[in-house]
Formats: sequence, C-alpha cells, structure tokens
Amino acid sequence: MKTSANAGITTNSMKDCTMNKDQVQGRVEQAKGQIKETAGKAVGNDRLRAEGQLDKAGGKIQAGVGDAKEKVKDAVDKL
Repeated sequence: MKTSANAGITTNSMKDCTMNKDQVQGRVEQAKGQIKETAGKAVGNDRLRAEGQLDKAGGKIQAGVGDAKEKVKDAVDKL
C-alpha cells in the first residue's frame, strides 16, 4: 500500500474518494440550485426560487443515478 506524499492518504482510500461524472454534475446542480433558491428568497423573486428548487431536485436525481452506477461498478469489481 503506497501513501500519497501530499495528503497522507493511502492509494486504496483514494479509490474510494473518486466520483463519476453523474455524481459530480448532480452535486454541482444541487449547489447551483441552492444558491438560486436562496437568492430568490433574499430578493423576493419567486421565479428564481422555484428555478433553484427544480435545479436542486434534478441534481439530486442525477447524483442518485451516479451513486447507483458506482454501486453496480463496485459489485462487478468484487466478482
């Protein structure tokens, strides 16, 4: 087991930290939605708030798809 010089993290644990494209993009969308929703509430813009809520919901779904893909990949790797 090798250790990363930068963070003191083993290469085995680094593998556990990787995310696929859907996971990353979904979480980005969730964050973007949260910002829009908060901004909409702050300025009293119901349309922006609703758009933020939709972005968050879509991001949550996409991240869930990515999580499912990772579980399937991990299960296949264990075979």
